[in-house]
Amino acid sequence: MQVADTERKQAEIEYPHAIGEEGRGWLRTKPFANNPRESARLLIDFGYIVELLDLQPGTTMVELGCGSGWMTRFAARHGVGAEGYDISPEMIEIAQELAREEGLHVHFEVGDMEQLDLGRRFNACLIYQSLHHTPRADLVIQAAHRALVPGGRLLLAEPNWKHRFEGRQAASEYGVTDLGYTPRKLKRLLRDAGFTHIRRFHNNRKRLYSNALVDIAAHLAEPLMYRALAPFWTQIWLRAEAN
Repeated sequence: MQVADTERKQAEIEYPHAIGEEGRGWLRTKPFANNPRESARLLIDFGYIVELLDLQPGTTMVELGCGSGWMTRFAARHGVGAEGYDISPEMIEIAQELAREEGLHVHFEVGDMEQLDLGRRFNACLIYQSLHHTPRADLVIQAAHRALVPGGRLLLAEPNWKHRFEGRQAASEYGVTDLGYTPRKLKRLLRDAGFTHIRRFHNNRKRLYSNALVDIAAHLAEPLMYRALAPFWTQIWLRAEAN
């Protein structure tokens, strides 16, 4: 492994320590304790994940790059047999601690998502907001394929192109990797790894509207704008099936 590769992974391992006690407190409360709009967005995202991965009680799911494990724990509450892997031991400690406090049976383990081989035993695999923390998305997607039974579903949820610029501060301050991937590149990597039935979804209309005339007019007009611009500014959600 090259020195630069070792350094970037070490930065990801040390991130929970680098962000201090206040930052670790934020990790423990996620998706809550953000501003209301951000917490709402995260909770809505989980709803989309349940739908897109068809997470029925009894389904098996693994999350790669699970961080503090809130998505994995939510899946377990839904009756899913859930496992989560992250390169940072401190992230996994937080995830395990919270799972115990919540009375959840969830398996969390330290693991490099670029190198995992989980034995083709899961119905679903989630990579949520973690792929941009590595320059080797190809290895992560291959690991996801190795984790899934034939016909199992992978769901990628990543920031849009703006993250290439928005992530620079964290990369500079903590030494972590904070990249941005295009849908075209991710689709190519999925095909190369053996995934089929690749579909993209858009989910930027995460808001309510009232019966005020202005709100009703905006609600009627927005779909046209979103359909025109969604490929350029919304989150990237890609679902694919393992062959």
